[in-house]
Amino acid sequence: MKNLIWICVAIICVNCDSGTGSNDSNETNTNALSVGDAFSGFENLSICANDNIEYDYSDDSKVILLSLFASWCATCQGHVSSLESLHQQYSDQGLLVLAAGKDMGNPYTCESWVTEFGASYIIANDNTGEIEQQFSIDGQVPYHVLIDKSRTVRFSASGYDQSTLEALIQTTLAE
Repeated sequence: MKNLIWICVAIICVNCDSGTGSNDSNETNTNALSVGDAFSGFENLSICANDNIEYDYSDDSKVILLSLFASWCATCQGHVSSLESLHQQYSDQGLLVLAAGKDMGNPYTCESWVTEFGASYIIANDNTGEIEQQFSIDGQVPYHVLIDKSRTVRFSASGYDQSTLEALIQTTLAE
C-alpha cells in the first residue's frame, strides 16, 4: 500500500512539472521572452474571471506578475493563496497579478478557480497557449514572470519561490 501511495504522489508531481504531458520535456521554446527582453503586451487576453480589475497595457505605473498554471495542477492550486496574498498586499502599490490558465474546465473553470481557491486577481483563459508561448521555455507549470513598469521582463522561471518573488516585486515597485 505504501508503494502505491508513493507511486501516485510521484505521478502527480511529474504531471505538474511537465505541463499537460503533451510537451516533450526535452523540447524548449526558443521564441519565449527571457529576462531583459521587452514585452509588447497581450494580443488576445481573454479575461474570464475578475474582469472588474482594469488591465491597461499602456499603464506604465503597473508591475505585472504573470502566473501560468493548469487547472488540474495541484501545485498550482496550492499557490493561489500565495498569489492572493501578493495581490492583496501590493495591488495598491501598483502590482497587477494576472494568472493565465490552460486546460480550463479540466477539471476547473475560471469561475470555479475563483470560488474553489479564492483568487480575486485577474484570471485569463489560455487554452490556446498563446500566453504560455510568449513566456514559458519548457511548458512547465507553475511558471511565473515579473514585468516591470518599462515593460521589461525582470524574472521568468518555472516553479514558485515566495521569498525571491516577493523581494523582486518590492524592488521593482520601488523603481
